[in-house]
Amino acid sequence: MTDQPILAASGLTKTFGSRRDPHRAVDGVSLAVHAGEILGVVGESGSGKSTTLRCVVGLEKPDAGRVTYDGLDLAGASRDVRRRFRRDVQMVFQDPYASLNPRMSVERIVGEGLDIHRLAATKQARRDRVVEVLEVVGLDATILDRHPRSFSGGQRQRIAIARALAVGPRVLVCDEPVSALDVSVQAQVVNLLLDMRERLGMAVVFVAHDLALVRHLCDQLVVMQHGVVVESNRCADVFATPAHDYTRSLLAAIPIPDPALDRARRRRAAGEVPA
Repeated sequence: MTDQPILAASGLTKTFGSRRDPHRAVDGVSLAVHAGEILGVVGESGSGKSTTLRCVVGLEKPDAGRVTYDGLDLAGASRDVRRRFRRDVQMVFQDPYASLNPRMSVERIVGEGLDIHRLAATKQARRDRVVEVLEVVGLDATILDRHPRSFSGGQRQRIAIARALAVGPRVLVCDEPVSALDVSVQAQVVNLLLDMRERLGMAVVFVAHDLALVRHLCDQLVVMQHGVVVESNRCADVFATPAHDYTRSLLAAIPIPDPALDRARRRRAAGEVPA
């Protein structure tokens, strides 16, 4: 891993609402992810996680701060650099029922990025690439002509991931991609992301509420509260020695299967008994 991150944000700020009633959703947020690394971003609903990601990938324009890709500031980058960024950084959204066009076949959905970036010289080459990435996510060519309505949530999310993979990205940005899925399907998608990181060397930015899931998946961790980063460190270190009270409260909320141990931990977190 090199010292230079592949994707980084510095001092991002984003405010919504009117001048009389502004709401600062993101306030001076900085984060970075290196090639082959999985960065987790956690926090309660409304903490600014999704808005931060949307600013990073260009779906929202930040009021202040900068985003760099391979060390290049995107604000002043050339058209070619920005086009490469749009190809190399792909996003997987939270809701697989809303993120896929119901009128398009799987082949059109997954192959759309190939058309936009002109990555397939012929229709057959395009089809072959679509089949290739579908196989990566555990699907096959028999579904090419089917539409999203005929798939389960887990299958739809796999199709969404295949769409992101089709253009050969270097960074996959995932905005709570498993929160709408059953637990067993969540595990399948998470294991798929880990496998892709190993096989393809991609960096992944992973937003989630489930801290147990983040602990299993992520190398680095950013904790957000009220639009601000309150803690940023190696994932293992955050779980072992959380530095911020808010982080400790999040960790204390992770359920433990043993009710007695769970009650004891909650009492320690509340300061009722010595740690």
